[in-house]
Amino acid sequence: MKISNALLALVTSSTIALSLASSQALAAKGITLMQLGDVHGHMHSHAEIFPDGRIDTDSGGIAKLTTLINQVRADNPNSLLLAIGDTTHGSGEMTFSLGDLIMPWLNSIGIDAFTPGNWDFGYGPRVYRQRFTPDTAIQLAPNNRTTVAWLIPGCNVPGGLQATTYEQCHVTKATFPTVAMNVYNFNEATGINNPAQAPGPLVHQPYVIKEVNGVKVAVLGLTSDVVPQQAQAFNTGFRFTMGYKEMPVNIAAAKAAGADIIVVLSELGLAKNVQLVKEFPEINVMFSGHTHERTPEEIVITHADGNYSLVTESGEDSFLGRLDLKISGSGKIIGYNWQLIEADSTVQADSTVEAMVDAALSSFHDKLPNGENNPDYKCHTFGTNASPFGKGHTLCDSFDKVIGHTKVTIQRWNALEDTSNNVMVDAFLDLAKNLDAVDSKGNYLTDANTLSTTNGFRFDIVIPGSDDGFSGDITVGDLYDYYPIGAASALAEFTGGRLKQHWEGILSNVFDPNPYRQRGGWFLGFTHNMHLDIRLSDDFPRSISDGKRIAKITIDGNRFDDSKIYTLASCYPHGNPIDEVCRTSGATNLRFITAPQETCDHPATFAGGIENCQLDMSDDSALEVVPPVVTDAQLPVFDPSRAPQFRQVAPDNFVHPVDALRRYLAIHDVNLAEDGPTRVNAIDPVPVSEHGGTVIVQPTQGAGPEWMKREFVTADTENQQ
Repeated sequence: MKISNALLALVTSSTIALSLASSQALAAKGITLMQLGDVHGHMHSHAEIFPDGRIDTDSGGIAKLTTLINQVRADNPNSLLLAIGDTTHGSGEMTFSLGDLIMPWLNSIGIDAFTPGNWDFGYGPRVYRQRFTPDTAIQLAPNNRTTVAWLIPGCNVPGGLQATTYEQCHVTKATFPTVAMNVYNFNEATGINNPAQAPGPLVHQPYVIKEVNGVKVAVLGLTSDVVPQQAQAFNTGFRFTMGYKEMPVNIAAAKAAGADIIVVLSELGLAKNVQLVKEFPEINVMFSGHTHERTPEEIVITHADGNYSLVTESGEDSFLGRLDLKISGSGKIIGYNWQLIEADSTVQADSTVEAMVDAALSSFHDKLPNGENNPDYKCHTFGTNASPFGKGHTLCDSFDKVIGHTKVTIQRWNALEDTSNNVMVDAFLDLAKNLDAVDSKGNYLTDANTLSTTNGFRFDIVIPGSDDGFSGDITVGDLYDYYPIGAASALAEFTGGRLKQHWEGILSNVFDPNPYRQRGGWFLGFTHNMHLDIRLSDDFPRSISDGKRIAKITIDGNRFDDSKIYTLASCYPHGNPIDEVCRTSGATNLRFITAPQETCDHPATFAGGIENCQLDMSDDSALEVVPPVVTDAQLPVFDPSRAPQFRQVAPDNFVHPVDALRRYLAIHDVNLAEDGPTRVNAIDPVPVSEHGGTVIVQPTQGAGPEWMKREFVTADTENQQ
C-alpha cells in the first residue's frame, strides 16, 4: 500500500508536533510567586472583614504573614517573595519611628524584589534615600531626628542638617533589591530657573532577574505616579512618570538579558495595571498594588494571539498571594493556580516575630501583659516638616487606651462614602464650631457656612462595632491607623465654586473611563450638614468641557452657593503653599488651631532640655485660632535655592487630626443613624467592575460614556486611542 507524500508529511509533522509537545511538558518547571502587598506598617494582628463577610478580630500582622511565607516556602522551595506597595507607613508605630520599626522584619524575610508605594515617600526624600538607595552621605533633617531620637540615640542632637553624620544618625537601610523604572532624580536648585531641565538618572534599577528552578524571572517595578499630588515635602528631588514609555524598553532589555518570563510589580492601581497588561502582552504576570483591592480569583487578560496574562492584587496585611506557575521549556506559562491566602485567626503567629513586635512596640503601651506598669512606656514626638528640632506632634496616651465607642463596625471599603470618614469630618466640624472663631466677614462658624472633607485615604484597620457583637471599643492606636500622617488641623476659606470644582476633579480621578486618568484614592468624606447627589451613568460626563457628575449639593438644607465664601475645617500638610489645605488649592485666610500641653509623667525628651507632652483637648476655651507663623517676607514656603528649603508654617502646638478625634469621641458614640453613609447619594449606582466583579471596590472601567474609554487597538503604540 502506497502512502502519499502529502499524507506522509502530515503524519511526520504531527508526530514531530506531538513529540515537541511531550518534550515541552516533560521539561515544564514549577515555580511559586508570593505577593506581599500594601502592608502599611501593620505589625500586630487586628480585626478584619474577609471577602465572605465574616469579622475576625485576630487577623493580619507580620507574625502571621511570616507563618504563611514559611509555609509556602516549605511547600515549594522554588519560590520568590515579591513585595509591593505602601509598607513602611500607615500606623502609629510607623509614624513615630519613620517606618523604622518594621525594617528588621522586612530585612529578615527574604524579599526577592520590592517596589515602593506612594506612602513610602511619606517621611520625605532624606528618609527615603537613606532607606531604599545605597546613599550613605545624605543626613536626616532636624524634624526627622526629632521623630527617631527615642529610637536612635545618635539622632538626639539639635542643630541643622550638618549636626550629625550618616554614621551617627540614619534609618535602617533595606537589604533587599528595590526596583522602579519610573522615578528619576531631579536637581531642584538648578531646575527652578530652568523649565527645560530634564530629570536625571533613575533612582532605582528598573528590574532584577531572579533564577528559580531554572526559570529566569524578570521582576520589573513601577512605583506610584501620584506622589506629586501629595505634600511637596514628600517628592522633592524626584520626578515621576507613569512608566508607559519605559515599559517596552525594559521588557526588551530583560528579554535580551535572558529572562524567560516578565513579572511586573506595579503601584499604579488595579485599573491602570489591567490596561497596561492589555497593551503590553509581553507581561506574563502583573502583581498590582496601591488600590488595596482583593482578587480571590485571578484576572485573566487574553490577547489576540491566544496567549494570556495574569493580574492579581492581594489587599493589605491580612492576605498573602500565592501564584503557582508551570513554565514550559520554551519559557511559556502552560498552567497556573492562584490563591489569596487569608491570615485569619486559624493561622498561628510566628512566635519569634511576635516577640519582636511586642518588644518593638513596648514603649507605646503603659502596661505590661501581666498588668504591671511598663518601664519602657514614654511619650513620642513626630517632627513635622520644617519644624525645629524637638518640636512637632506628640502622643502620650497608650496605644490601647480606649477613647471612644462605636455601635457600627468601622472600615474604609467604599468608593463613595463610609462611616469612618463621616466620623472624622464631623470631628473637625465640631471642633471648628466650638472655637469661638469668626470668618473673614465676622460670621461665627456654623453648619450654614462651615464644612469639612477628608481625602480619599485607604489605610485603615477594621474596628468591630457593638451592634455586631463586639466590644465597640475605639483605641488611640486605632486613630493612628486611620490618620497616620503629621498634618495640622486648619481653617481656610474657599468659594463654593472652587470647592465644587475640586470635588468634580476627585470624582473624575475615581471614575474616569480612561484608566490612565484615574488617580488613586476614593471619594471624599463630607460632614453631616452636607448632601450631594451625583451621576455615575454612561451619560456623565457629557463631554470633556462639561465634566460635571455632581447634580446637586446642599449645606444645612440650603443649596450650595458657588459665589459664597465657606470655611473648610481641614488639614494642612506641612511644606505646602499657604493657599492649599488637604490637596485643595485656592484657600484664603488660612489659620491654625493650637492647644496647651498636658502635664505628663513620661515626656518625650530631647537634647537642650526640651520636653513634650501631648495636647490638652479637654477645655475648648483654652484652644486658640492663630495665623501661620511664616511671614510674607519669608514666602514662598518652598524655595530650593535657599537653606532651609522649607519654611515652618504651622505653629509648634498645632492641633493634629487625632487630637480632634480624641476630643470628639469623648462626647460622641459612633452609630449608624448619625454617622452612616447617607450624605453622598449616587443617583446611578457605582458600576460593577468589568474585571474582578463585585469584590472590586473601584471599578476598573470607571463610570462614564463608552467613547471616553481607552481601548487597545494594536501593539503599535502610535496607534492607540
